[in-house]
Amino acid sequence: MSTESYSDLFSCAGKVAVVVGSSGLIGREVCAALRAGGADVWEADVSHALDVPRAIPMDVTDEISIEHALDTVVASAGRIDIVVNCAYPRTADWGADVDDVAIESWTKNLDAQLGGTFALCRAAARRMKDTGGSVVSLSSIYGLIGPSWEVYEGTTMTMPSAYSAIKAGVLGLTRFLATRYGSSGIRFNAVSPGGVFDSQAERFVQRYEALTPLGRMARPRDVVGAIVFLASDAACYITGQNIVVDGGWTTR
Repeated sequence: MSTESYSDLFSCAGKVAVVVGSSGLIGREVCAALRAGGADVWEADVSHALDVPRAIPMDVTDEISIEHALDTVVASAGRIDIVVNCAYPRTADWGADVDDVAIESWTKNLDAQLGGTFALCRAAARRMKDTGGSVVSLSSIYGLIGPSWEVYEGTTMTMPSAYSAIKAGVLGLTRFLATRYGSSGIRFNAVSPGGVFDSQAERFVQRYEALTPLGRMARPRDVVGAIVFLASDAACYITGQNIVVDGGWTTR
């Protein structure tokens, strides 16, 4: 029997973590969970008014902003061990029907979200190449399957046309980065949530929950466990993977 201790397997104690999109629905919970696990958490967001001890402005659509923010963390903490990307930049017409979306808008959203993920992951890898680390990106079940349009009927909601392409791209990029930087001890993984409750229209929520084996939409904290697991040493031999957190939605 192994005598190795497992008491700290899921701990993030002593690790320096950067959570990007920290003021968002899931980002806030990720910060709280990593901090509870002992990590030194730096909250990065496009807002310059973050009222927390470790707050840094970062715009993932701006490579200079990314580089400056990560340099700030390294200058203060000495290294970066964990990066979690929860950023969700989008244009004002993000919720428009596919027939009404201009190509310029489609391109801008792909560049902001998928391009921003690429720029952030590459910048993180440059700072982890000598020490290793874990990078976790948020994808979605709609990066894996097509939307279920019936849940949107009778509401003003729809699925943005660029969303599936972006989230599928995040998964492909994650696999690419995992093979490219594995020799440096850097792990790249993704988490794909299903629908997360955020005071959506009652009709949408009812239809969504009726199609979900666990019978409810996700809460933000439901997504956090998978992210913290991938950030921790419990996942030290896991890279290039995607964990689906959807209450069984994709099993249908």
